[in-house]
Amino acid sequence: MLASLTQITQVRLINLRWLSVLGMVAAALVSPNLLGSGDLMPRLLAFATVIGSVNVCLLVAATVYRGSADGLPVFSPLVQLTFDLAAWGSYIYLSGGATNPLISIFLPLAAIGAIVLGKVQAWFLGLAVILAYSFLWRFYQPLAIADAETATHLHLLGMWLVFAVSTVVLVWFILQMMQAIRERDAALGEAREQAIRNDWLISMGSLAAGAAHELSTPLATLNVLAEELLGDDRLPLALRPDLLLMQRQVEVCKLALTRLTQRAGHPRGAPENGVPAANWLRNVLAAWLALNPSASLATGIPAELDNYLLSFDLAIERAITNLLDNALRAGASHIAVIASLVGRSLQVAIKDDGQGISALALQAFGAGQPILSGNGMGIGLLIARTAIEHRGGTLELCRQAGPGTEARISIPCHKTQEAKHGQG
Repeated sequence: MLASLTQITQVRLINLRWLSVLGMVAAALVSPNLLGSGDLMPRLLAFATVIGSVNVCLLVAATVYRGSADGLPVFSPLVQLTFDLAAWGSYIYLSGGATNPLISIFLPLAAIGAIVLGKVQAWFLGLAVILAYSFLWRFYQPLAIADAETATHLHLLGMWLVFAVSTVVLVWFILQMMQAIRERDAALGEAREQAIRNDWLISMGSLAAGAAHELSTPLATLNVLAEELLGDDRLPLALRPDLLLMQRQVEVCKLALTRLTQRAGHPRGAPENGVPAANWLRNVLAAWLALNPSASLATGIPAELDNYLLSFDLAIERAITNLLDNALRAGASHIAVIASLVGRSLQVAIKDDGQGISALALQAFGAGQPILSGNGMGIGLLIARTAIEHRGGTLELCRQAGPGTEARISIPCHKTQEAKHGQG
């Protein structure tokens, strides 16, 4: 969940207030040496302790309300800056009023308000700063300094100190806020891109479902015509095998359209927590073999893999079929698919006996690296690798000891609840 800019500002102001508390304590501790009397120190330390205690409460409340979109509902940035103005105003009232050079600390408060507040609130805070300064011009508890030269020296030293502290505070706060804004903009940009991708996938799914619906009627018509022709006694025997082949291909197309319609979004009837790994892989290979009946495919899928679930993803299925298609196009006469469990991942090894090593693969991966040979370097392989890696898996391709190549796919999976209970 992204933190709101208001919440980020509240946390920044709470952290910044610790610097104010530190400044109050430091001024109280050095006051006996500067003024020659320790009468002022106890009340200044007590006041700084009160401000520090309030800030601790605010920090605890900020932690409790961290999940809230607007942070602390009561202590908005305006309220917090007004509290800082009142705190410093009271502190300065106790230590000389407008004659105290620390009164210039009001200026950074007004500057921070101009950065983090809206137009009306910023002007309100600016007016409050002016009124506070004007009030302390007339009403304050004077400092007991007998030597005028010492008073002048202390005033100049205080002006320099406030200037230095104000510069550090403003630079630190502005840099922190700008960094927070940049991070938030980056997170919003990423979320926007994700939303665009999701909209595109939904649009593609709707388009696929619409196309499947439009093609279902012509395919049904072709199937009916084929059945009628096969039932006609006048049909020459030489045409009957062709019509049977056409009927099988129509059934394959209908099956593919049904799968496409179901998986435009999520598979109908599939568990939300995933699908059994072995059953899922068998269905993928069966669908590919139906489209490539002449291919020689050997499989090794242990039944115990059904104790593990995979998050359904059509892109992973397309990645596997792309690898099988590439192996077939590379001239492989025999393809083997071996599944196993490695750690917490399902590993699918696709081995082929295709001939030839791609020069482009050698150039891309160099000596000693996995070589793309029979599986090719086409767009299908690139799409497969991107889809698998995007979903937390890996794809490795290497040359076998004999002819051909081996593609190893690793896909994250997890145990079913039944398997966990049985193991327990």
